[in-house]
Amino acid sequence: MQRWPPLFDANGPVGYGATAPPEFPTCADLLRHMDRLGIPRALVWSVQARDHHPATGNARLLAEVQATDPKGERLVPSLVIAPSMLHEPRSVDELIAAMRTHKIRALRVFPGTLRHKLRHLQPLLKKVARFHPVLFVSVREVADDQDLLALAESFPQIPLVCMHAMWGQIFNFSLLDLMRRRPNLLTDTSWVHTRGTIALVAREFGTERLVFATGGKAHNGAAVAALMHANITDAQRAAIAHGNLERLLGLRATRAAAPAIRTSRDETLWAKFRRGELLGVNIIDAHGHLGTTGFWPLPEREIEDQVAAALPEMDRLGIRTIIVSGEDALFADPLEGNAKLEEKAGRHGERIRGYFGFNPYYADRLAPRLDEFFTRPFFVGFKFLCSYWRTPVTDRRFEPALRYAQEHHLPILLHTWDGPFDSPAMLRDIVRAYPDAIFLLGHSGGGDKGRLEAEELALANRNVYLEWCGSFTSRIPWEETLVRVSAERVVFGTDAVFHDFAWELGRFLSLDLPAESLLPVLGENMRGILARRR
Repeated sequence: MQRWPPLFDANGPVGYGATAPPEFPTCADLLRHMDRLGIPRALVWSVQARDHHPATGNARLLAEVQATDPKGERLVPSLVIAPSMLHEPRSVDELIAAMRTHKIRALRVFPGTLRHKLRHLQPLLKKVARFHPVLFVSVREVADDQDLLALAESFPQIPLVCMHAMWGQIFNFSLLDLMRRRPNLLTDTSWVHTRGTIALVAREFGTERLVFATGGKAHNGAAVAALMHANITDAQRAAIAHGNLERLLGLRATRAAAPAIRTSRDETLWAKFRRGELLGVNIIDAHGHLGTTGFWPLPEREIEDQVAAALPEMDRLGIRTIIVSGEDALFADPLEGNAKLEEKAGRHGERIRGYFGFNPYYADRLAPRLDEFFTRPFFVGFKFLCSYWRTPVTDRRFEPALRYAQEHHLPILLHTWDGPFDSPAMLRDIVRAYPDAIFLLGHSGGGDKGRLEAEELALANRNVYLEWCGSFTSRIPWEETLVRVSAERVVFGTDAVFHDFAWELGRFLSLDLPAESLLPVLGENMRGILARRR
């Protein structure tokens, strides 16, 4: 049985807010979610304090934590602060009293929602400096990296933990640059879905600069799986899982969750995954990439090295086949790029198959060569990347690929997202005009609007499937989506080697559904699609 260290989650939102239904209306709801994922402890905060009023929400949270977990074994409160507290009656005094009485050191800021600059917090932080606070910053609400840098420089004794950073904030904002400049800047793991990033930060800045956290409820166990399968030592894993946060907050060690009484629920796919067992399923990863891009660093640069690293990862997770597109074909000369992908990855047989990148700007060169590529076994379908090419999916230059897919019953993996280039709604006429082509909606439309459009398109057309990876940007629970469209209309993908295999697989396996509702997605559906080829 696999032994994972106990987890202390730095991100436990509780309560009602203004912009969406609550993920965890009460502390009891959060505890049930933690129990299902195997998380014994969480640092909780009030959504009301963020969306309505810090002092009011904080007071309500403290009362609820005391009522729900009076011994303080599982729920550790953190308090939302804002500069407005300096100018309203009693708020600062109540904050200081709460920090003193409850021995609270964790403070949390949301500068976008509460409409302030980070530098506006300086007078308030000076008033509470005696408590040695740790400041958790919602980094996606920070508009200016210099504002974050200036705050870190002004308070070198205060650790600043950047919350909810994904690749845009880590690589391009750039947290990597800011962490180089300021040793008191840390980051959490809540949205770190990019492959190798946990190991990168640990290697370049030290393990002590990372704390474990989960993302939104719809992420389920993604962050858990990514940490447990990261390429780091067991000692580093334990430090990130709980030790660093305990040290920052001056808390005793987190106790491992008590073993649950064995029931049929232990045989969920997530329970097997947590025990380190293979699922007994030949998983097909229907959405992969090989190659490089200039704004997203990878652990390996050459395709051969990426394949050499990916295959053992796939073996550990039970992924038998990955279907990839080549970055050279998508962003440079597509003829040369597709040929290079086949040459470098095609030697691995059924372990790696390819999507032919069909960039419409090169349609006249690509169309006459399709038979040449598809008469060999490596390429099994097409890849469209319309929003990156800044070309709407309705552009007539895609017609040669659409006709070829129609004639040969091939899948087309399309990047779909909210926007003017490839939203699922834009495909309504196309999927009907080519009923024997199979349309895989990459990322299932992206955000909430795109997800609903993707569901509608799949329900109306038997040749349309939703694809899994990257869909964490929607708050719509996949449990609901799978009920509406059925598990037979979804295929699994990871977006590796850019996304983390374990992050995306863990997110899927930890859905609150029985195994029989998930198994078709992992391989059966994609095998059926590939078998239609003529």
